[in-house]
Amino acid sequence: MTKTNKKAGTKTATRRPRKSAGQRVASRKPRKQAAAPAASPSATPARQTKKGSILALLQRPKGAAIGELIEATGWQVHSVRAALTGLRKEGKELVRDKNEAGVTLYRIAEER
Repeated sequence: MTKTNKKAGTKTATRRPRKSAGQRVASRKPRKQAAAPAASPSATPARQTKKGSILALLQRPKGAAIGELIEATGWQVHSVRAALTGLRKEGKELVRDKNEAGVTLYRIAEER
């Protein structure tokens, strides 16, 4: 006795191949890309970021204390210190000094 395929008589639907992780499915309508205005390197950003405000405070000649950085960002102490570590990892050289009152001031070292 031979086995027969019960589904042999049914019509199979054609399926689209599955997309893999790196592939995109082609859309039906081509997307129009809006022309972006050319950004000049001296252009100011659209809005001030917290990282930008930290950099601005650290670029002052006297630098900034942790308390000033906390006020500017609204972050907690550990978050401000993590941001300083991130700046160091980006290649910025931070200098740490103490003023007459004993408060530690951080500033970005002058580039040579």
